[in-house]
Amino acid sequence: MVENDNTENAQQFMQEQVNNAFEFWSSKLKLPTIGPTYAFSKDFSSFANDFVTLGKAMIELKSNMDSYWSLLSAAYTRAMRNTAEQAPMQLATKEDYENYRRAAIEAFEDTFTDLFTSSEFSQVYGKLLGSQLNVSRVVQSIVEKNFKMLNLPTRSEVDDILKDIVELKRTVRDMKRSVDARNDQARIAT
Repeated sequence: MVENDNTENAQQFMQEQVNNAFEFWSSKLKLPTIGPTYAFSKDFSSFANDFVTLGKAMIELKSNMDSYWSLLSAAYTRAMRNTAEQAPMQLATKEDYENYRRAAIEAFEDTFTDLFTSSEFSQVYGKLLGSQLNVSRVVQSIVEKNFKMLNLPTRSEVDDILKDIVELKRTVRDMKRSVDARNDQARIAT
């Protein structure tokens, strides 16, 4: 329990320090400028904010990963301890090895089943997945902004084009069926 509190305190301290650094540099970027430097600083500020957001998302991801791996590590340690308690003291015969194998399988199965069905694991794993998706979303936003600046199609534009292509294929297929049906009717009529 004390180790968990120390880990949380260290994570909070690290988060505060990173936030202070981000706030310091963000305030420096907001200083007034003139001329072409202003135009550059305006874009630079936007990119800096994007990377600050990415940094915060990655720190959140690391914190959630630490919690996740902490739970898995504690479960592994518990399973090893249970294996040592249940296994035979000496491994002299083939039966001793078989008993050790059974004890290990049972200890690991029980420990990890308890872990994976716990509400704590569900919460930690949910936060981890959420932070992974958040990092992905932020990176996608940065990529889209850069593609727009380079006058390249963005993912959303490519998605729209693909939807239009699928719709055109469907329309052409329907038109072809309609023409084939009319030709069949004309052949039957003559």
